Amino acid sequence: MPRGLFDRLTGHDHAPRCRYDMATGRAEFVAEPGPGHEWRAAEIPILIRQVENSLSDAGHAPGFFIGGATRLLSDDGAFEPDASLFIDPPDEPDLREHDGYLDVRKGHSVPDLVVEIDRSVASSHKLAPYFRMGVREAWTFGRRDGVRIWVPDPALPSGLRSTKESRVLPGVNRSDLDGLLAGDRAGRETASRSRQLAKRVARTILARQGRG
Repeated sequence: MPRGLFDRLTGHDHAPRCRYDMATGRAEFVAEPGPGHEWRAAEIPILIRQVENSLSDAGHAPGFFIGGATRLLSDDGAFEPDASLFIDPPDEPDLREHDGYLDVRKGHSVPDLVVEIDRSVASSHKLAPYFRMGVREAWTFGRRDGVRIWVPDPALPSGLRSTKESRVLPGVNRSDLDGLLAGDRAGRETASRSRQLAKRVARTILARQGRG
């Protein structure tokens, strides 16, 4: 849809839950995020940043790049995880200077981990496209199933399977993430869980690298 037609139909982006994607030229209707979605989407980057700080305090530079709601363009379409993590990205200038999206078809960096906090519908349909891009792991949260950790598995028809433990951030398991995101809102208990988990993850990473 041309941008001019979109503007005429929607009153220049003021239509509820509607936006124009300049990268793909598509009009999209999206679910309005609520407080439950927003604090959970913010909690994962906080956890990762605390892992990074714990590693730095131990004299180890982790090389993390945390992307918040960065759109990924691929042959399957455009996708926007709620959070993403790049570990030792090969081309950090691409990440820091992109215009709100990364086109994996042009060789832009692909996240090692993506996070999806479900809104009105499950995000499971996005997982196979993420893994086809080269994403190594995905975390999803839904009110029915809680947190699920997903990894690619070419041997299965779906191309993916759930697992109990993270490969990208060793030391994190599904139970940990459920405990972190299960409440109705963030609070002191959530902050304490996050700090404790981050320290454990950092110790696990260092131990596996022979630094513990």
